[in-house]
Amino acid sequence: MRKAIFWDFDGTLTESYPMWTQAVTEAAAPFAQEYGVTFDKLRPFMARGFPWHADGDPTLTGEAWWKDRVEKFTAAYESFGVPKPLAEQAARTVREKILDPRRYRVYPDAAATLALCAYKGYRNYLFSDNFPELPQLLEKLYLRQFFLGCLVSGQVGLCKPDVRFFRKAELAAHFPQRIWIVGDNPSADIEGGKRAGWHTVQVHRQDGDGELAVPTLTDVWRHL
Repeated sequence: MRKAIFWDFDGTLTESYPMWTQAVTEAAAPFAQEYGVTFDKLRPFMARGFPWHADGDPTLTGEAWWKDRVEKFTAAYESFGVPKPLAEQAARTVREKILDPRRYRVYPDAAATLALCAYKGYRNYLFSDNFPELPQLLEKLYLRQFFLGCLVSGQVGLCKPDVRFFRKAELAAHFPQRIWIVGDNPSADIEGGKRAGWHTVQVHRQDGDGELAVPTLTDVWRHL
């Protein structure tokens, strides 16, 4: 039997914290004090406008994905009164910060869990709503070797929980007979997976309605 597991990234394989807000705040350092730009004041801007948000554009890919981010971050800075040239210059530096592997904290049991799931006969695939360079970041985090393929919204132009994204994933995996999705998000991962007819595991959180809910990645392979 062909078996596959589709793994979410942020909050699942890496610890989830306000990565984007932190990066956008750091990028504003040259003018933050003058214009009153703070982490807390930027948080509301990070809760909307991304491709996976209701008001975002999930079809964006490649450089267009980042162009949209620069426009959104520039607008956020401008709302504090920052002049547009200065705001845009800062917004362009966020990309480098987000792609820096030193910013990511991989769960200590992630690599072993991926390896053990492969040993049990599962094919691992990354399945993430994220920036287009995520597969390259995985290389730098020493995780890429555990995945047969990567499906990233910033490359595909679809976001979870859109069932079309799940069907694309099935096609990429050559239609496995048994499919699991492992993620932390109750809507994008768990509800999306259920709607697609997949088996679901919610990890690190237990506020969804998944088939399984486990506290650690180690518990995933023990239950499959």
